[in-house]
Amino acid sequence: MSFQIRFNPDTRIVTAVFFDRVDFSDKVASARQIAEKFGHLHPLLLLVDVRRADIVLSVDERREFGTFAAHLQGLSHCRAAVLHAVDHNANAIIDSAAQAEGMHIREFVTEQTALTWLAGNADGDRNAD
Repeated sequence: MSFQIRFNPDTRIVTAVFFDRVDFSDKVASARQIAEKFGHLHPLLLLVDVRRADIVLSVDERREFGTFAAHLQGLSHCRAAVLHAVDHNANAIIDSAAQAEGMHIREFVTEQTALTWLAGNADGDRNAD
């Protein structure tokens, strides 16, 4: 598995960190794990960090995963902030597909801005590619 999932009880934020080579099965496994363990949280605040990941999904797999995540019971209601590298957004297609299906998801290059948005204090702060 090329991901790690943590829950911070102080901030009530679930963090999914991806690293090394990440394929379609890794993305699906992480989404299912988050939905099963934390899907009961309302709100479900999710920080997805792909800054150190090599996402090896095809364009079709990226679209498929975005749609899958947006409809997955336990995950579909989340507020997700995606951290990506300044020069490359490995999740752009996934995020677009999930947004098109109604998921509340935004892209960021700094963790502090993402955390502020998740807390609901930065409605207009968005660092998207």
